[in-house]
Amino acid sequence: MKLIKIFLQCTLIGLLLGSCIQDEAPNAEADITNILFQEDVLANSYIDLNPPYNETLKAYPIKISVKEGTDLTDLAPIFELTPGATISPASGSSQNFTDPVRYTVTSEDKKWQRIYLITAKEQQASNIPTTYHFEHVRLIKNIYQEFYTEENGEELTWASGNAGFNFAMSEAKTDEYPTVQYAHGKVGKCAKLETRTTGELGAMVKMPIAAGNLFIGSFNMLNAITSPLTATRFGVPFYNKPTRLIGYYKYKAGEKFYENGGYTNRKDMFNIYAIFYETSKGTDMLDGNLANEDYNSPNMVALALISNPHETDEWEFFDIPFDYKRYGKTIDEVKLANGGYKVSIIFASSKDGALFQGAPGSTLLVDEVELIYE
Repeated sequence: MKLIKIFLQCTLIGLLLGSCIQDEAPNAEADITNILFQEDVLANSYIDLNPPYNETLKAYPIKISVKEGTDLTDLAPIFELTPGATISPASGSSQNFTDPVRYTVTSEDKKWQRIYLITAKEQQASNIPTTYHFEHVRLIKNIYQEFYTEENGEELTWASGNAGFNFAMSEAKTDEYPTVQYAHGKVGKCAKLETRTTGELGAMVKMPIAAGNLFIGSFNMLNAITSPLTATRFGVPFYNKPTRLIGYYKYKAGEKFYENGGYTNRKDMFNIYAIFYETSKGTDMLDGNLANEDYNSPNMVALALISNPHETDEWEFFDIPFDYKRYGKTIDEVKLANGGYKVSIIFASSKDGALFQGAPGSTLLVDEVELIYE
């Protein structure tokens, strides 16, 4: 059975990498690959088309952010689908998005269907939740946890690489995932990020470890195998100038550091940072490449990067200022008011985890975090 499972997993990887399909065979996929609108209504051009299945909703939830003042009662999304697939309600048909709209995609061979629940929400000139206690999680696929924060009627969903770990280690239990809730926080519960090994499948695709990570943004599962650094997409619109990131952490490094195909004597270390950047034509999101490029990007405006990270058995307070001098930019107040800037906070149990370097067992706990702004 183990060999059969490995064979099936390898077959799935081949599909993700674009392995050839016989021309004469009807397509068995039933996916939405793009969503467009004839009118300029999108407030955020990036739409996560690969969300995990939500057992409660019995659907794959897709969220669309539209500009303030958009008429939600008369939206006509145009869908691009996998070849041969069909969708109901029809692509381009006008729908009332005051409530979420359920779409069914049927594969070309008519054997498979995928249900999507699409929510359209006006982007308001208000802030995301800015205090994070990590008390709330929901189960995805009834297996791994997703953190979310509620504040003043607004909800922020945190992203992590748990979906990628699930692909490699589908039999892992909830508490064996890299990013989980932990009962013993600074106050109440907290987030626990732990670097894990990814088993035979992870080693096969040269991704032998998975660092625990938690960030504001989204995780693109389709890029997790072919372009892992672009799978982590950082940022949500923010309408004020962030000044500091504060909170508490504990950290213990794992015993053996893995890099370049083997274990070394290198010491692992965690990372905590926050970014504030402007969007531009062709660059709506920054991704996991940023840290490996020394946090340099033409779009960056300010960086809050923890200094002197170290192991500690006690909860340690951090207070990290946003450095605006580093990039020498001024904020365009009109662009800021129109949602042209984004913010993200990133936590990782292994600083170089995005390069699949780190010590299994390295554990970072974070709690009582606050983003302070003007």
